[in-house]
Amino acid sequence: ADQADVELNANNRRVRVRASRLGSLGSHRGVVLSLDDVTDKLRAERVLAWGEMAQQVAHEVKNPLTPIKLSIQHIRRAWEDEATDFNEILVRNADAMLAEIDRLAMIAQSFSRFGAPSGEGETPLSTVSISAVVDDVMALYGGGSSPLVSFEEDVPDDLPTVVSRASELKEVLVNLMENARDAIGDRGFVRICGRVDGDDTVIVEVVDDGSGIDEALLPRIFEPRFSTRSTGAGLGLPIVQRLVNAWGGSVDVTSVPGEGTTVSIRLKRSDSPR
Repeated sequence: ADQADVELNANNRRVRVRASRLGSLGSHRGVVLSLDDVTDKLRAERVLAWGEMAQQVAHEVKNPLTPIKLSIQHIRRAWEDEATDFNEILVRNADAMLAEIDRLAMIAQSFSRFGAPSGEGETPLSTVSISAVVDDVMALYGGGSSPLVSFEEDVPDDLPTVVSRASELKEVLVNLMENARDAIGDRGFVRICGRVDGDDTVIVEVVDDGSGIDEALLPRIFEPRFSTRSTGAGLGLPIVQRLVNAWGGSVDVTSVPGEGTTVSIRLKRSDSPR
């Protein structure tokens, strides 16, 4: 090779050393050594990474706050309307809020392991019912929303179970629901669909009829630093991708500007050959 690089640590400084051969092919005239102190550059990259992580934490914490707010609005409206089933509404929404508080704690836990090596500190994968998780997610969006916004579900009860973690799958779906909710604004729909694909795969989709994402931006939506609220592509997508990949699944996004976005999650069936 005509060039070689190596990085050295000395006195708390990081120095990149590059050796380049002088002369044309077959004619060796010497070697040029260049030394570049990259300490400050690497430190700046670490600061940027921490800033991106702080933004992701803020985004993830915001997601449970929205259903909590919706539940409070639902309780308040039922109280003002003197609803005959107020006690039932109160209990149902209180349970939903307590569940979201628990999810906040789990989000904190997931971020604490985000920078750890894959598999470290994680609970084992298990058999998860998608329909049960989707029911939990849809219960969070049962009240307090605009009458021009609808949250819909099209997941068969007998959809095969998948290999995942139930709490993380709920986190992923709520994240995608929130992104879709941002994209549709004051009117539109968000729909969760589930279907079988072949003998060993189940596909879960979150579909909206929002503003959509420009084709040129699609390759960037999983970048931690990329965010455009107007398209519904939130900072939670890197977390979504990391979690789904950890289960052995994959995430795909298709979108048409002005028509909407579909996020497809492909997961392994728990009854398929490993």
